[in-house]
Amino acid sequence: MRPWSFTLALAGLLLSSAAPAAEPSFCSSVCDSERRACKVNVQQLAAEDGDGLVKLAERHRNAMTPAKLPAPSAAAIAGERSSIQARRIQRTADCDVTYGRCTRTCKAAAAAAPAPTPRKSG
Repeated sequence: MRPWSFTLALAGLLLSSAAPAAEPSFCSSVCDSERRACKVNVQQLAAEDGDGLVKLAERHRNAMTPAKLPAPSAAAIAGERSSIQARRIQRTADCDVTYGRCTRTCKAAAAAAPAPTPRKSG
């Protein structure tokens, strides 16, 4: 369920970055804030991934908890850690890709926008 919501969040960020592209400084600010929000989301998801079976009993009382299961082997623990690390790296890379798209959209919009004409005072 979580990976699906994360994908939807990334899609929303991608679509929302196209609208404020008219103002370059505002656009880059939006890109930066979206990137920070994405990184925070990655950290929260990584923390949830790391909980594993320990916190599962608190959320679901009929779950197969560590007390009900045999102790996992060292290879199983290492495999789980490496998969958690790989998911975290992939999510972080997705944030960077989204940020890159956002900044490219800002640069393209700034290049396409007409140059502001200076006002004459007086």
